[in-house]
Amino acid sequence: MRATLLTTSLILAASAAASGAHADPAPHKLGPCDGIFASAAALSDYRFDGFSESNRHPSWQVTAFCYRNDGYFAGTTVTGVDFEDNPRTPVEADWYAGRQFQSHGFTTTLELLYASFPGKRAPGPSYDLFEPQVEVARTYKRLKLSGLVGWESDMSGAGREWHLKGSATLTLASWLTVSGHVGRFVGASGVDNDHNHFDVGATATWRRFSLDARYGGTDQPLQQCYYTNWCKPGASVSLTYRLYP
Repeated sequence: MRATLLTTSLILAASAAASGAHADPAPHKLGPCDGIFASAAALSDYRFDGFSESNRHPSWQVTAFCYRNDGYFAGTTVTGVDFEDNPRTPVEADWYAGRQFQSHGFTTTLELLYASFPGKRAPGPSYDLFEPQVEVARTYKRLKLSGLVGWESDMSGAGREWHLKGSATLTLASWLTVSGHVGRFVGASGVDNDHNHFDVGATATWRRFSLDARYGGTDQPLQQCYYTNWCKPGASVSLTYRLYP
């Protein structure tokens, strides 16, 4: 199972989504946090790295995180999932923390993710996993390019793999961006198999709302995708509402 991962790059997207035709409100300082962010989203299909974690059905997602001016951040994302297991696992809760650095025009983000499935009662190994990752990004006027390297290890010890991903985001207007991602998982040990993933789409923002339309999938064959259609390319739409700031 793939876990969703939101880094502090989302703060930039959140700021763009917040601005629209209005000025973005000042960040709210809370305890050790110099700023906080919270959002709720409705998803036509919960896809991450091309893989559907909601059985290609509608789902929901809630995100909250805090960040500091010195680059440290921490947060959580909770999403409804459907793996067709029995009893059904209802949610995925991702917890992440890290630090972001700026140097010579590059932004480097170091992050550690723990993906948990607290309602998992179906027989079999745990779905939980850890993933440390490093992402380096550079912005050229309206174009942002980034590259990511991650190491994924599940709690059952059944699979470990490298994750390589490249991303590009082009800002067409203050309210509209187009973006794409391409990546590859390379199995180091266990039952996971090498495969590629991709997605392309556009995001439009208005006040507190953000609408994203995307097409993506993987090249995993049927037998490597639990004999489901979760890996096949497909379209998805998400509507996000910024709760705070």
